[in-house]
Amino acid sequence: MLTFFDSIKMKFVYPNLIALELGPDTSAYIPLILTQLIEIINRPNTPKTLLENTAITIGRLGYVCPHDVAPMLQQFVRQWCTSLRTIRDNEEKDSAFRGMCQMVTVNPGGVVNDFMYFCDAIASWATPRDDLKDMFQKILHGFKNQVGPENWKRFSDQFPLPLSERLHNMYGV
Repeated sequence: MLTFFDSIKMKFVYPNLIALELGPDTSAYIPLILTQLIEIINRPNTPKTLLENTAITIGRLGYVCPHDVAPMLQQFVRQWCTSLRTIRDNEEKDSAFRGMCQMVTVNPGGVVNDFMYFCDAIASWATPRDDLKDMFQKILHGFKNQVGPENWKRFSDQFPLPLSERLHNMYGV
């Protein structure tokens, strides 16, 4: 008989790992699980570890199949960012953020309304790998160039000072 924790592992840990193993072949399964993951990540009072695992799973699905997940970005990006900003730098966070970067590249409009949360999540990294840091930098500078210097200044002036300083020091924005 499955325990509650076995059931959680089967629902989140295994799909999380299977996505990386199957790669693009995961595409066929995304419609079956993405809606449920979005429901969980947006549910009030969800336990922190479940939120983190759900966010990592969504990120990894976006890593292997960004075109399948990116259209739904607006439905989960804020909670995704707040769920992962507090975890330490590790392989799971790395792959999830790579997926998010790919999804943002595919659907930049899906993150516009919650871009400050995305910036805050990027700033949560102590030491991202160089290639991940480059991804962050390209996205940040891409948005800055897209909106223009005056609009970027108005937008970034809304950031808390520590966030502005961190983004400026690490990414030059």
